[in-house]
Amino acid sequence: MEIQLKAVTRHNFDDVTDLRLLDHQCDYVASNSYSIAQASFYPHMHTRAIYAGEQLVGFLMYVDLAGEGYPAEFGVWRLMVDYHQQGKGYGRRALQLALAEIRARGGVRKIWISYKPDNALARDLYASLGFVETEIDEDGEMNAVLEQ
Repeated sequence: MEIQLKAVTRHNFDDVTDLRLLDHQCDYVASNSYSIAQASFYPHMHTRAIYAGEQLVGFLMYVDLAGEGYPAEFGVWRLMVDYHQQGKGYGRRALQLALAEIRARGGVRKIWISYKPDNALARDLYASLGFVETEIDEDGEMNAVLEQ
């Protein structure tokens, strides 16, 4: 099945905010509603709906960190797949597409991602795509970087 990243618009907003995680996963990522609201105030934040064919399956947000003093660096701040759609490879493919979208901007040196240290699935996924753990930040999240 073809995976695509599409803009979050008024047409899919409600569906994106209705996506759900399993109860034990809710502490791993901010809500989609919060993320979309946050991005509406900061033009350097880019939200994407994840589709498998025509079906909405997840949400992703990445950030251009130049505005925070880190030129040529980006961060993937949100990645979630609805609990009904997990385990099908959609998150991996969506992250690959997001990385390609970020790289297409040109001049990218680093791409950052963070996750809760007890989230083994995230750790393994990100490591398999080349992210290298760097440190645990002040929020208790593991930071990992993908050098370009």
